[in-house]
Amino acid sequence: MSYHKIVSESIAEKQMSLKYISKMMKNYGVVVDPSYLSKLKNGKKTPASEEVNNALAKVLDIDPMELKVAAYREKIPKEVLERLLIS
Repeated sequence: MSYHKIVSESIAEKQMSLKYISKMMKNYGVVVDPSYLSKLKNGKKTPASEEVNNALAKVLDIDPMELKVAAYREKIPKEVLERLLIS
């Protein structure tokens, strides 16, 4: 599943506002604006940093490894990813 789908579906499932998620992420030392979360949710931003992903996973109560794998899959150039899968 794509990064933004994981984020989007998790937010919908938890029925949390982006403002609330942003506020809760501060408890984990991560400050993000709700508009940034909206862009992540809608696939308009590349996947977030590992620090943001860790906090987001905690707030949304999702597997942080699933979120990280989806993020790296989208960040790694296609030819590098293909080479990794062949090795």
